Amino acid sequence: MTSIEEFIKMRESIEQLAAEIALSIERKDAIESKKRLDTANRQLEVLKTMIANDTQEMVGRRLSAQLEGFGTRIEKMKLKMPVKRRTERKEQAVPTTRPSNTEMLEIVVFERP
Repeated sequence: MTSIEEFIKMRESIEQLAAEIALSIERKDAIESKKRLDTANRQLEVLKTMIANDTQEMVGRRLSAQLEGFGTRIEKMKLKMPVKRRTERKEQAVPTTRPSNTEMLEIVVFERP
């Protein structure tokens, strides 16, 4: 059996991650939010194995619901993010050679007979 102190430490850790997730959602940082959400979900799975009484069970359900809500918000935020388009390298055009300024251009005038 795990001790109540371990359960409390794990719960506080998840709640701290949840606060960080909320801040990164406000900053619209989907990548960082997703990383923290994944970490919090892994910790929540460990916490669920520590549940020993009804109070701890309620804590587990509350944290599960909170993290699921964050997951939904992150997915919506990802959908609203602009799509990064890949730009293909354009081949540089070979510069055309122009007559140099030192060359004299010959002007030919055509007259009508």
